[in-house]
Amino acid sequence: MNFMPSAQRRRSSFGLEGFPRGFCAIFLCGVAMAALAIVPAHGQQEGDPPAEVARVSVMLGNVSVEPASVDQFSAAIVNDALTTGDRLYTDVGANAELETGQIAVRLGQQTDLTITAVTDALQQFGLAQGSVHLRSFALTPGTAVELDTPNVAVTVVQPGDVRVDADPDSGATTVELFSGQVQVDGNGFQQILQGGQSVRLDGSNPISSQAMDASVPDGLDQFSNGRDAVYQNGVQGEDAYVNPDTIGAEDLNGNGDWETDPDVGAVWYPAGVAVGWVPYSCGSWTWIAPWGWTWVGCEPWGFAPFHYGRWEHKGDRWGWIPGPRVVRPIYSPAMVAFVGGPGVTAWFALGPHDTYVPWYHASPLYQNRVNVSNQFSRNGGEVRAIYNQPTLASAYASGAEHGYVNRPLATVAVTQASFAAGRPVSSPGSRVGAEAVASAPVLPHPLVTPQRTMVVRTAARAVPARAARPTLASRTGEEPMSQFGSAAGERGGATAGSAAGNPAGLVRPQAPAAAAAQNRPLFHQAVPPPPRPSFDDQQKAIETTDPGRPLGPQQMENLRQNRPAGPAQQPEAPHPAPRPPPPPPPAPHSAPASPHR
Repeated sequence: MNFMPSAQRRRSSFGLEGFPRGFCAIFLCGVAMAALAIVPAHGQQEGDPPAEVARVSVMLGNVSVEPASVDQFSAAIVNDALTTGDRLYTDVGANAELETGQIAVRLGQQTDLTITAVTDALQQFGLAQGSVHLRSFALTPGTAVELDTPNVAVTVVQPGDVRVDADPDSGATTVELFSGQVQVDGNGFQQILQGGQSVRLDGSNPISSQAMDASVPDGLDQFSNGRDAVYQNGVQGEDAYVNPDTIGAEDLNGNGDWETDPDVGAVWYPAGVAVGWVPYSCGSWTWIAPWGWTWVGCEPWGFAPFHYGRWEHKGDRWGWIPGPRVVRPIYSPAMVAFVGGPGVTAWFALGPHDTYVPWYHASPLYQNRVNVSNQFSRNGGEVRAIYNQPTLASAYASGAEHGYVNRPLATVAVTQASFAAGRPVSSPGSRVGAEAVASAPVLPHPLVTPQRTMVVRTAARAVPARAARPTLASRTGEEPMSQFGSAAGERGGATAGSAAGNPAGLVRPQAPAAAAAQNRPLFHQAVPPPPRPSFDDQQKAIETTDPGRPLGPQQMENLRQNRPAGPAQQPEAPHPAPRPPPPPPPAPHSAPASPHR
């Protein structure tokens, strides 16, 4: 099979392998120490949002999404941000890719995949049926990466490329490892796979396993290899400027140009934008707990520049300024400030020195991190210190001395009804002139309750035959029959229900017959966080507690326990406001007009 070798990795915060030799000589030697000193985002305080989401980065064909808070599919769109509990499905002949900072999940046709967990300690995916490539370019220390099927759980031990197929017709799971190392666990079963090994697993209790030969590449393999090439090109195009955990950074390559500014460092200028374009003017808003209001940009490159960094207007161009490379960036739903007027909701991109004030529950540590990791600074030592500072003493998070320099040029305003419904900014009747909010106050958050159409948008064109969400199997407490690193982990080694001998040829399951899909629970090792309350329950609580403000962690837990949401844990965060402009000079005094004129 043609596949990218494990050495050709996208970007690594923790090692130098995986870059072209000449590139290493020219570039990496100069930044190796900085790259190795990148600080992870672990240590977030309880209740803080995760540092990452799963971005829908590529769609070929019909792809549908079922958000965790509703039981209804709608059409997915590129740049959607997905998180714990969200579900994705690909139609016949379709492919899709999800990406986090250093993990990509590539879906083949008729694949039903659930994002079981995206937290700072766990990235967990559930494959009910279909085929995926789980591609890991680096593993963040302290974060587990797991893919669950009805038969087994596959845990990434060393970064690389593993393909997993779950066939609902035969009930079998096949695991083919191209590079890296994975651990396969099931009821009474455990095996370590090295690069080049493949195994088929049948049943669930007990599990039978059979070593397999390499398979013939198919469309999913070709799609995955093509995406590897995109990431590899991105390494050389943007890795000198952007932290490797910046989601969507590979799309900057080829869609704009980098320049160096003496005041704010590296600046990326998008190519091909229309005259009069401003940031956050092409796209729509959606609602994703725990962040709430979340921007979905329509530009093909429109993820990283709208969820990280800051924007600056210089000359007649808008440029995006990434944060420092020395710390892992913290994802934000949109780097904007909101403005409100009667019947109007507006926003504008934050400038180079503006403070981002979360409109959702966030600890002082989180507020420091989401700001210091997304604002330019030449002082790496100061950045690292503030990144791990659990107080609000940081100037990055207080914003007391900063005004909103982009407000006069970049304010985008829509009707309040359009905003709450999640309509695209460009839809007829949505946008209004920015002069409607020229003197309106900056708000802690939009003062309107989100509508269901923010979550369920355009009707889905493809849905799985099995409508019910996949469930996780209850744990039996059985001990695995073969321990980590034992002989059972060797290729062709005898395991529970398997026979040692010549491996059979690996046959890809064909597109499954829809009627044959069964509701088989997924085996899992890691325990995911609890599910989110329904959107309807959240909406009612938001309306009665603080319209427009996302519920905090305790309020969400109250809803899960069928209790009233109750008050927010945190008081409304004060929002820094720009200094008022100086009053206009008085008009010169003139003599009264002559009655004879």
